[in-house]
Amino acid sequence: MDIFFDRKSVRKYTNEEVKDEDLNYILRSAMSAPTAKNTRCYSFIVIKDKTTHAEIAKRHEAAQMILQAPLAILVVGDESLAYNSYFPQDCSAATENILLAAVAKGYGAVWCGVYSNEKRQKALEEFFKLPPNIRAFSLVIIGKSADDTPAKNGWDETKIKYERWQ
Repeated sequence: MDIFFDRKSVRKYTNEEVKDEDLNYILRSAMSAPTAKNTRCYSFIVIKDKTTHAEIAKRHEAAQMILQAPLAILVVGDESLAYNSYFPQDCSAATENILLAAVAKGYGAVWCGVYSNEKRQKALEEFFKLPPNIRAFSLVIIGKSADDTPAKNGWDETKIKYERWQ
């Protein structure tokens, strides 16, 4: 298994729970992501409660698959800690690590965008009662995949340039 090529956006899940030790691995992986000046401005809200899942689905139209999944992680960034407003890059790296760690542990996941959609951000920041300096960045939904379609091959040689654009 090669997690980079097996990773895909999973939107259908079984009802199997995410094991605590796997969740810890996923969170440790997220916290191993690089950040500008090592500020580690990210934090994570682990969401297992089905009532909360339903509330999120009301507030994030593209996250309806949360209703089937056992787990979601809201990645947030502390703007007051971020170096030079790099919190989106820092949180992106953490989000990607979550996606790859989920695959490494045999789960599927999908990154549901929050930042910089003002409507989604505001709805989730208010729901989770985030302080003004903490910004909702991404919602990652995780569970055992009920989708057996293969991952897409993203290789495209035309996207590669050497030394200069032309």
